[in-house]
Amino acid sequence: MRAALDAWARQSGTPVLYRSEEVDALRSRGVRGKLDAVAALRAVVGGSGLILHRDRSGAIAVTRMPAPDRTAAIALAAQPAAAPAQEDDSIGDIVVTARRTAERGQRVPVAITAFSQDAIREKGINNGTDLQNFTPSLSVVGDVARNQETYTIRGMGGTGGPGAGSGPGVVGYFAEVPTSVSGPGNFYDLASLQVLKGPQGTLFGRNTTGGAVLLEPQRPQMNKVEGYVDGTIGNLQRKSVQGALNVPIVDDVLAIRFAGQLDKREGYVRDVITGRDYLNRNNFSLRLGIQFDPTATISNYTAVSYQEVDEHGGGSILLAVNPARPYAALLQPYLAAQQARGVRRTALSVPTFEKAKNFLVLNNTEWRVSDTFTLKNIFSYARTRSTSATDRDSTTLPIADLLGAYPGSWNNNLRTITEEMQARYDDGTLRVQAGGFFLDQKTPAPLTFATVNPMQVGGILGGGPLMIPQPLQAALGLTSPLVPALTLQPSAHVDGRSKAAYAQVQYKIVPTLTATAGFRWTWDEFGGDIQSYQDPASYQIFNRLAALGIISPAQAAQVADLNAGLCVYDAYQAVAAGRLPTLKYPNCTSPTFRGKSNGPTWQLGLDWQADPQTLLYAVSRRGYKSGASNPIVSLFLGEEHPLFAVKPEQVTDAELGLKRDWIFGEVKARTNIAAFYTWYNDIQVIQRAAIAGSDILTNAQRARVMGLEFEGMLVPVKGLTLGATYSYNSAKYLQYDTIAIPAIPQALTAAQPSRDLAGTPFSFVPKHKYNLTASVDLPLPEREGTLQLTGNWSYQTSQRVTPEAQPFDTIAGYGLLNLRLDWRDVRGFPLDLAFYGTNILNREYRVTANPSYNNSGFIGSIYGEPAQYGVQLRYRF
Repeated sequence: MRAALDAWARQSGTPVLYRSEEVDALRSRGVRGKLDAVAALRAVVGGSGLILHRDRSGAIAVTRMPAPDRTAAIALAAQPAAAPAQEDDSIGDIVVTARRTAERGQRVPVAITAFSQDAIREKGINNGTDLQNFTPSLSVVGDVARNQETYTIRGMGGTGGPGAGSGPGVVGYFAEVPTSVSGPGNFYDLASLQVLKGPQGTLFGRNTTGGAVLLEPQRPQMNKVEGYVDGTIGNLQRKSVQGALNVPIVDDVLAIRFAGQLDKREGYVRDVITGRDYLNRNNFSLRLGIQFDPTATISNYTAVSYQEVDEHGGGSILLAVNPARPYAALLQPYLAAQQARGVRRTALSVPTFEKAKNFLVLNNTEWRVSDTFTLKNIFSYARTRSTSATDRDSTTLPIADLLGAYPGSWNNNLRTITEEMQARYDDGTLRVQAGGFFLDQKTPAPLTFATVNPMQVGGILGGGPLMIPQPLQAALGLTSPLVPALTLQPSAHVDGRSKAAYAQVQYKIVPTLTATAGFRWTWDEFGGDIQSYQDPASYQIFNRLAALGIISPAQAAQVADLNAGLCVYDAYQAVAAGRLPTLKYPNCTSPTFRGKSNGPTWQLGLDWQADPQTLLYAVSRRGYKSGASNPIVSLFLGEEHPLFAVKPEQVTDAELGLKRDWIFGEVKARTNIAAFYTWYNDIQVIQRAAIAGSDILTNAQRARVMGLEFEGMLVPVKGLTLGATYSYNSAKYLQYDTIAIPAIPQALTAAQPSRDLAGTPFSFVPKHKYNLTASVDLPLPEREGTLQLTGNWSYQTSQRVTPEAQPFDTIAGYGLLNLRLDWRDVRGFPLDLAFYGTNILNREYRVTANPSYNNSGFIGSIYGEPAQYGVQLRYRF
């Protein structure tokens, strides 16, 4: 039977899940000829006492009948004709890869929230911000750029630092390859989308201290032409189309799959001065999958993916101004004007944008050497490029503006190569997975930046902002009293290298009780260099002042000669040493920074399959997140200062879980529960605008996170499905003493004493989150198809955006209501029609924050999407 099931999986291109002990003693009559895939599988298992399970995603699993039914099954097996397999798809079970192999989600001792492609479509999940509304313990951390999404799970994750190393603590994976691409344009034509909770560092690698988000693309299927076209139109000029085409080339040997997506929509925040719409959508993606199975034991999957984003970004709203900071008097009228406009209109000094081009090619080759031993090799090459312009002060004043990269260049440009070799042994009682991982990352071309800040009285190293009186502003061509100074960064590089070796063992102590132990050690190296100078054109303002008689030509020449083209970092070093800065571009030095770290991750667990419907498990895991370094600290305070090197994070958790399916006559239900406690050490946190207006990454000493997660489903009667998810997370610092920063005159940085922040809660962690869903089938003649109405309510309580007390340091709790009407198989055709509405109550809610009130003196935020509605049409073939 096992060989027959494996042969069916190879020929159909669809994984079939089974437990070895349930099929090893059975035999199959087999089947020959050309049949529909499911009909063939029914014939393969017919009369064997096996039950076929199938969910709406197409995932298939095979299990034994309950004991009372086996006698009848054996009798059926003795009959000359094969009886069809029983089928149960009332609740469904998605195929997941949480342990690097295909398994039924309900049989995996990991807290998982998984979605099929149909569920992604029906819930309207287009990006991480949407995903968090349906996933317990998941939050999406944003900055003032919408597409720069970073996942946080159970309070762990967050952003990487402004220096080298580190990175997010929740890693995204595409077809088993780690990827930094997490924004729009990823959630289409997927076999599954999985969110794994808790440290996953044994099998998935470094930095998965909070968990991992797995995107498994739909792979090509053999011997069948199939596909779909899906189009959406809606308000805000929404136009979206996606589709896929599966083409067999050689029966049982070669098939390819093309897929793509295009998504356009107007922005929902508008600039009252320029009319530019912010927070729009404009992205497209293309994907090619090639499945090549040259023999019955070799499976080779190649994927090529390209994604392009060209959007307006921005849309940030000024929320508060610190009256004790230098620009308070200037900012107050802008704050009043913004408050009068509301959160759907703004006025910015920068035409903000977000542009990105991402390319990925990967190859996953699996060789089944024998029935028990498998070798797998995963190779990938990725190129990610992006540039963005942001207005961090959220006004028309030139206070804190990023203009983006030089024309034809990028703010971020990374070439990443990964290589992983994995060996797996599985005899039904003992499973061993072991392997090695290598990552090499570098910038193939210099990274460039252009930033605008107010000019100082004496230039870059002056004693305060240069303020121009109102009567002179028009004569000087200024729109505000502040004089903008442009800083150019013509070159920067970052690089990193990570190596790891790992092994994990699962052993069945008895057929229903399994022990798991895993260990991994990771070595990381990182570094880079940076160079910047003052734009000479910015200092022409002094010549204009001289022409108006405000200053003398000699004074203008003196300031311009000193500052125009001045190498920024060399100037800081010279002033710190008591010298006059003299180096000008292109003779600037390029300060370099290097660092390295290493650490172990491990896992110990025990799971008990009490019966076919009940799984209990207990697990403890260690997570490791790479260390980092702060280049800005080395510039002003040296590499020996405690703030330069950032320690690796260490996470240790304990989790208890129960997964249970229930049947009470015709009533079916599912309850999955997980409770956890996490010990968190050397937490990497961002201290904003700490030195020369730049963010730095530091460590908080100790914290703890504890919580509970629940996912449930109930089918009380046929045609009615109720669902609910809930999570409770209590995350706070137990010891958090910030490192004091001395006064740095040349950096215009005031002394910052150490502060005790123990007891403060984590940022971007709502204590309570829940989601309620109800779907009901409406009356419709069978020949007309099926009609289903679904309502979804998601709510999360308030969440802090910074541990430091300040105005708007907390995003208020909010709830979102979505409705959807699905008409499937319209009038018997392979056509699905849907009408949808999201946030139909039109709630205004914050999704990101720039909490710089205590540093730069202002705080801004981006708000979530307003009410949207539209129609979606899908044709399947």
